Amino acid sequence: MHTRTITAVYALLVGVAILGLWSMLLATDQVPERETEPLTITYHLVAETLTALALIMSGYGLLRRRRWASRSALLSFGLLLYTTINSTGYYVEREEWAVAAMFSVLTLLTLVLVGLTWRMDGSPHGG
Repeated sequence: MHTRTITAVYALLVGVAILGLWSMLLATDQVPERETEPLTITYHLVAETLTALALIMSGYGLLRRRRWASRSALLSFGLLLYTTINSTGYYVEREEWAVAAMFSVLTLLTLVLVGLTWRMDGSPHGG
């Protein structure tokens, strides 16, 4: 499978997963911060939603070979790196080691894909 396709599929899957996870957590009332820290979680949800939408847009652009897609993917992966690192810390603090490990793996995978995207077509602008 071509690097562009792998990167696109990863971006699409993670973007959809973020939206799905938060939808499920909110629908099943599993976000206690809605009561304890309503402003903090609201801003966090906005950031997570924007990250997910950026990933989906980038994945689509990469699959369609749009000129802007490589740059968009780098931005999207930067947003994703922030959220995976932040989420790792959240779950480490709660001593939920399996979830923290999952976010650590996502962080590493994203870093690898940043490198691949940077090299794609010789530059981040070659999408």
